[in-house]
Amino acid sequence: MNNKKITEENWGKISGNRNVKRYTISNGDLSVSVIDLGATVQRITYKGLDMVVSLPDPRLYEKFAKGCMGATVGRYAGRIAGGRFTIDSRAYQLTQNQNGNHLHGGENGFYTRRWDSSLIDGDYIQFTLVSPDGEEGYPGNLNVSVIYGITDNNGLEITFKAVSDKDTIINLTNHSYFTPNGIDTRFFKFRQPPKTDNRDVEFFINADQTLELYDDGIPTGKRLPVDGTPFDFRTSRMLASNMEGLPDKSLGGYDHTFVLNPHEPEQPVAIAKGLKSGVKIAFFTDQPAAQLFTMGNPGMAFAFEAQHFPDSPNHPDFPSTLLRAGEQFLSRTVYQFSE
Repeated sequence: MNNKKITEENWGKISGNRNVKRYTISNGDLSVSVIDLGATVQRITYKGLDMVVSLPDPRLYEKFAKGCMGATVGRYAGRIAGGRFTIDSRAYQLTQNQNGNHLHGGENGFYTRRWDSSLIDGDYIQFTLVSPDGEEGYPGNLNVSVIYGITDNNGLEITFKAVSDKDTIINLTNHSYFTPNGIDTRFFKFRQPPKTDNRDVEFFINADQTLELYDDGIPTGKRLPVDGTPFDFRTSRMLASNMEGLPDKSLGGYDHTFVLNPHEPEQPVAIAKGLKSGVKIAFFTDQPAAQLFTMGNPGMAFAFEAQHFPDSPNHPDFPSTLLRAGEQFLSRTVYQFSE
């Protein structure tokens, strides 16, 4: 029996007197709201508990767009060294929007854009966008779609699709910040700790390796074993306790790439459990890595961004992010909620 329901509303206005559209899909236990600004996950509640950081007004999503709060990130999630890469010996220069590097698609990445929206079969919400040839320095006119739906077992399913008319690179992800203990963060002051305590979060990540990083977050190219380090979550550990052992405090917490172990599609690559709420968030993905990013304070939320490796175009031994002209990029990630 299908008890899913989708509602649509004009949520509010941003600059230029432009309306922001919000869709909410729910099945009774799980409710997900998404907006066309940034193809963003604006709110997730599970049995009445808030599961992600959420802002109460579309103008805040516009004002704090660089925080990528729940947004779709692209064309390339993560960093590219110097904003440079080559395809078949042809060099490309992207915008340099963080310490001389390219981050999250540049100054006008997908998280800043308003997407076209539609419903598919009454069960799914689809956002589409055309990124023109040369935008932020990327080659090719890229047609992108992000499709949101709810599974029968209380999962938020996110499907990314893209096709380019020129050879290009691509790395798409969702940038939600999770609060598995169920804290409503809609009214906290940005970049200040909300009244929450995510110290009581237990984490499992199916990864034997992380990427070694330079000080600016660019990978050196080496993969490091997690054994005996704060990156070892192969058995469930407290997120905050491991975080306190990080050798490099300059990043303010985790901002690291976990190389996911080979796994079957039905196997979660990570599980976060809120010990106060009892809620588990299981992460499923077909991507080779995930970026664990904490908001600088162990009591705040975390992002777990399923994606390819950062700076892959400059590391031939990393999984390829090359998208040939006319071929389709297709990826699926699920956040599944349970008790």
